[in-house]
Amino acid sequence: MDRDMTIDFGFDFPFDIDFDDSVARDVQRYVREVVSKLGLRGDSSCVELTPHVSAYVALDGRLPDFPDHYVALVWNEQNGWAMAVEDELGELVEAARLGGEPRPSPAAVARWVDRVLRQDQVREQANRDFASFVPVPRAVVRARA
Repeated sequence: MDRDMTIDFGFDFPFDIDFDDSVARDVQRYVREVVSKLGLRGDSSCVELTPHVSAYVALDGRLPDFPDHYVALVWNEQNGWAMAVEDELGELVEAARLGGEPRPSPAAVARWVDRVLRQDQVREQANRDFASFVPVPRAVVRARA
């Protein structure tokens, strides 16, 4: 018995589609360089490409103003880097933002992180009254951050 195992989906798939992943590779390389400058391992970070290009880097240490909260760096292509703390529900709340270009050098990011983690209080562009915030989901922080 000879059966035709061809399935017809009713449309032609264009095999000349170019899946250009250069943006993904570029962002992943940039985040790896930042992670390296911070002295962290690669498994402390992730890059997301949808819905917007963004990154998350778990940090060692705590912010002096929020000693009981985990700290992370979040990045997106529009606004650059921000430092966020996890609230009791595991949601990220922005605590400080690195101004300037969205893609500063990895060394500049590392210096900023070191300065923020070592200062007595988060002063510049900081959320001083953490208890008054309504936490936002990580996806929202990543998209805005």
